[in-house]
Amino acid sequence: MAVIALTCLTFFSETVYAAKKTQTRVEKRTSISEDLTHPAFRTITVGSCPNDDGRGKEQWEGNSRNCSRAQLMYPYYKKYPWINRLIAQSVVLPMLAERLDEKQPVRGGGETLYKSKLISLVRKGGARGSIEKVPPIDFTAKLVGYSDEGSTLSPAGVPRPELFGPYLQFVFTHELSQRYDTQPQGPLGGFVVIDTRARKILTFDDLIVPGQEKALEDLQRAAFRGWLRRERNLPGEAIKAHFSDPSYAFRLNRNWRITEGGLVFRFATYEVGPRPFGSPEIFVKKNRLHDIIQSGILEQIPGDGLTAGN
Repeated sequence: MAVIALTCLTFFSETVYAAKKTQTRVEKRTSISEDLTHPAFRTITVGSCPNDDGRGKEQWEGNSRNCSRAQLMYPYYKKYPWINRLIAQSVVLPMLAERLDEKQPVRGGGETLYKSKLISLVRKGGARGSIEKVPPIDFTAKLVGYSDEGSTLSPAGVPRPELFGPYLQFVFTHELSQRYDTQPQGPLGGFVVIDTRARKILTFDDLIVPGQEKALEDLQRAAFRGWLRRERNLPGEAIKAHFSDPSYAFRLNRNWRITEGGLVFRFATYEVGPRPFGSPEIFVKKNRLHDIIQSGILEQIPGDGLTAGN
């Protein structure tokens, strides 16, 4: 009996030790996840007015009718500078280069470079500005988490990014409005998914299994048909007429993010419907995506009822 008791005690001790090691690993992983989903958010705002007298910000804020401004909100990671560099090089600076019609976006840089680019944007009026007379513009760009009922917010009320396994997710939007625009552009941008292991931004090519583009497009088309019926209250004949309209020809959407139970795809304004449609988002269930998207991403999609980071 004594031998049996000693054997059980030894086994129990090893089990407790293993459990403690597992618990330590889990707690450490959770801590890292919280760091990644809790960045600081910074905002740069610049502006200019006709006959600027040097008073700067206060003047154009109080006289916005004749002034231009540009604003950028972005996350900042003190513990993960590589994320800051990745966001600068792959998201913010290419977007500003596109707006300024620059052929080669600058690599590297941070707040100082962001500010100089925003000042240039205000002075030039964006890529659509007139050389002779730059019209007043209002430009905004934000890189934040996804906002829905389940999102947690930073102390400033900004949605936090989500983490699904190694995949950190943001939403990037930028919009430029100019006076005298006859048809203002809707928000541009999309989802940004960062692979924290590979330290890169995932593209659609990283998501799709080669050769399965048509299969995914069919799933998206069915999901969009449901969106038209549910969100726009369109009957069957109206939905059929919408799909036959060449102005809004349906094409494979490459703008994706992970969510509970599947993937979300977002269309740009005017991409699949008139401006009142906004930027439609459609949902494709995980169980329909087997053999269509890469298995490494599929396995990080949580089932219904699980939360981001678990």
